[in-house]
Amino acid sequence: MELANLSIREQKRRQFILHGDLIHVILKITFPLAVYAFFNFLYGFFDMIMVSSIGSNELASVVFIDEIKTAITAFGGGIAAAGTVIVAKEYGAGNLDAARKNAGASFILAFLVSAGIVALTLLFGRQFLKFLNAPDELIASGLAYFNIQMITTALMAVNGVFIGLEKAKGNSTLILVLNIVAMSVKLILSATFVYGMNKGTEYVAFATLIAQGLLMIAAIMVMFGKKNSLRIKLGELNLKKQYVVPILLLAFPVFSGKFLFSMGKVFVNSIAAVYGPLAIAAFGIALKLDGGAGSLANVFEESETGIVSQNLGGKNLKRAANTGRISVLFCLITAVVGTAATVLLLPWLVPLFITNADPALETMALELFRWEKYSIITSGLLTVITGFFIGFKQSNVSFFLHIIRLFAFRLPVLWILQRVGIGYEALGYAMFISNTATLIVGGILFFSFLHRIQNYGYRDLLYENVPNKSEISS
Repeated sequence: MELANLSIREQKRRQFILHGDLIHVILKITFPLAVYAFFNFLYGFFDMIMVSSIGSNELASVVFIDEIKTAITAFGGGIAAAGTVIVAKEYGAGNLDAARKNAGASFILAFLVSAGIVALTLLFGRQFLKFLNAPDELIASGLAYFNIQMITTALMAVNGVFIGLEKAKGNSTLILVLNIVAMSVKLILSATFVYGMNKGTEYVAFATLIAQGLLMIAAIMVMFGKKNSLRIKLGELNLKKQYVVPILLLAFPVFSGKFLFSMGKVFVNSIAAVYGPLAIAAFGIALKLDGGAGSLANVFEESETGIVSQNLGGKNLKRAANTGRISVLFCLITAVVGTAATVLLLPWLVPLFITNADPALETMALELFRWEKYSIITSGLLTVITGFFIGFKQSNVSFFLHIIRLFAFRLPVLWILQRVGIGYEALGYAMFISNTATLIVGGILFFSFLHRIQNYGYRDLLYENVPNKSEISS
């Protein structure tokens, strides 16, 4: 029996996810991920503070390029997310060999796809930035930063697979520990380069590259380690159709949607370029101000997807559905509290970015944040809703929501606002309108899906047909 190969600790964790008090399960798995997400936000937050001390053009270039980086990481991240869903379902069903082989397929796919995209961006980086309407001064100050960040995305793809596989097993503590070490290295190096050695933005990117490289080494050691129940074996690393096709079919809507959504922010920055680098910098500050609370609200999606997938593998549809309900509720509570806390801390946070920048930057950032703060709630809830559908292998819903947010509600609204003569404030209005409208659509889809599976089941599963422990363990 495959499950006999699991350690006692891992068997208990698996049974806890499948049978433990659901609220306790969600909170226990989410807490380490929340700490990790907040630390992840902090190092980006401190990066912007350090870069702002160099100058406004440098700050604008980092804001502009980091959104491109986020878009590129969507490819490896989408494959990692799809792999997590498939591995978690097989793991929950007790099919460890199938889970392990899918883990290997996810690893090689994520690396190859990311490496190919990185090669293209490095070859045509300057032209790509020109195409996106980046000002010449932004390209001059940020091209080296861009190149290093693009290389980093390939390492992040590998690390994303590692994080996904550990989430599939419910082992969020290991993710937390390794990432805190990597982030600590990153912050120390960035501070040393900027404040100690007076280096530019490319050294901030270099610090990220080193930290992600160290994390990748640790991740490979764990993924290929003999004690890992989902151990990836070198001899089995191939692109067999039976494993690759299901991952790609699930991953394509995920990474396409995330890529287009992230590129939407890049396009917004491109449109914002007509207002000058200062507007781009102010928009970046506004986004960063709500990033801390937003990361905590979004993190429920990180645990939700794996828990939903495991319980579907364990044939417990009702528990999978309740995971979505509880995750949405926790996300809403966290987002509302986080929004209130951010608003209260605003007088102390904004001046951190204005040390060596244009004084007008503060006024512009505050005006944009006046509308952007609502995205802590709207984007957080949308993230959890899409994560729920991905757990059910309904990744087309995620793709649809990302598409309408960008092409139906964001870019057309921004275009109209500019045409009627509204200035840089149009950026904040467009973000608020698009996030709110998309959440309304997402909420309708979410509650309609819950109603449907509760009354008609899902595939071969009935809502009230709850298996006992012996059925799942066999």
